[in-house]
Amino acid sequence: MSIRSVIVDDDALIVKELKQMLGDVLKDEVEVAATFNDPISARDYIDKSKPELLFLDIQMPQMSGFDMLDELQHKNCEVIFITSYNEYAIKAIRYSAIDYLLKPIDAEDLKAAFVRYKERSDRVQLQARLSNLKSNLLAQDENQLHLVVSTKQGEHRFLINDIIRCEADSNYTVLHLAGERKFMASKTLGDIEDMLSGAGFLRVHKSHVVNPSHVSHLNTAGDLLMKEGIHIPVSRRRLAEVRSFLTER
Repeated sequence: MSIRSVIVDDDALIVKELKQMLGDVLKDEVEVAATFNDPISARDYIDKSKPELLFLDIQMPQMSGFDMLDELQHKNCEVIFITSYNEYAIKAIRYSAIDYLLKPIDAEDLKAAFVRYKERSDRVQLQARLSNLKSNLLAQDENQLHLVVSTKQGEHRFLINDIIRCEADSNYTVLHLAGERKFMASKTLGDIEDMLSGAGFLRVHKSHVVNPSHVSHLNTAGDLLMKEGIHIPVSRRRLAEVRSFLTER
């Protein structure tokens, strides 16, 4: 059964292109039930028809995508934002565990976003993720940005700079935070690394990503000594890159 979706964007050309792209690359998986250039009309339709997935522009003249979501009675759906925001805002979106498509929309990005949508099991937590996103967009600098990560116990929200290191555990990741906190995220280490892209974290081993601000030094044995006293192995193929990165800091 295909996923019922709605496209909302004040740019008629973007709507037309996205609808065509969905038909071309996801024709058996996504049904476009309706398209709107007007968020107010879209809001009323969505509340009545209850689609499963929204492709939603953030910046619209009559009502922002955020405002429209706030007014929806139908909360049990997932959102993929359509945006031309700058890199800072993109970080805010990514850290909030919300998907987005950059304008102009790329077919491969669309397919990847849909794969993540199908894998997501925490749609009921959308409102919490949106709340975090709004907070991130209001942050004065990157040190105030929060990351949202799902676990078996629910969602955790914490400052990016609180992450000391991330350690792979099969298809999960153990996040080690400041204050001797840690928990297991329901994502692979690669997924976490992607979320933290642009935040300055360093992949040092197939099983380890570290926050360089918590690194003390690289010892003669080729291990990283973290400031809390933990030794992290560095793979041979990454050793030169790690050494160069730490030297240039």
